[in-house]
Amino acid sequence: MKKTKLNCIVIDHSQIQRAQLGKLITEHPLLNLTASYENGLEALENIKDVQIDLIFLDIDIPHINGFELLETLEERPQIIIISNNADHALKAFDYDVADYLLKPTVPHRFDSAIDKAIFKSGAGVKKQKEKHIFVKCDSRSVRVRLSDIKWVEALGDYVKVVMENKNMMVLSSMTAFAKQLPKKTFVRIHKSYIVNLQKVENFNSSTVAICGRKMPLSRKRKMEFREAVGFYE
Repeated sequence: MKKTKLNCIVIDHSQIQRAQLGKLITEHPLLNLTASYENGLEALENIKDVQIDLIFLDIDIPHINGFELLETLEERPQIIIISNNADHALKAFDYDVADYLLKPTVPHRFDSAIDKAIFKSGAGVKKQKEKHIFVKCDSRSVRVRLSDIKWVEALGDYVKVVMENKNMMVLSSMTAFAKQLPKKTFVRIHKSYIVNLQKVENFNSSTVAICGRKMPLSRKRKMEFREAVGFYE
């Protein structure tokens, strides 16, 4: 079965960056570059009646910035942010972007971002399957909604599943429990912690915070976590 390509546009003030992204897009078998724009107003004027599936968007663009552009879109396609500034990353994920890439764009990070965008745009069936998991608690199999999980914490022979309204103690190792969780949303940041990326409030080089609780970010897991939230060093 032939796979449908995603129609893409690039919005970036840098001609060099537009050219670089254009090359990566045209070489990708599942992407179709329809246009490139140097500012947000130009893009908005030209995409009103055009089917766009994916926007590569710089934050620091003339006239209106990337966040202001996102606010004007009634129906947002998939968004991949491209920026020189890592400071915008957490705010960007409030807009449910597929990924956040730091310039210059690295090919393997580009490919990873495209995988995320394709998953989000065409994964209705996958999302439905991953919406819940069943965990063993007090000799019963209990259905847990993935969006309710904030983090998972190792406690001896058990893991504590910390959720919005309650906690659950599950007889399981962290490794076994992690296999039930979608890797695009849940990341192990330490031998004793798995976090839901959608719940992360802030982080630094050594900790990750969710709902005011700071959890250790191990040196071994640091790169995996930073790549998961869209950083590349």
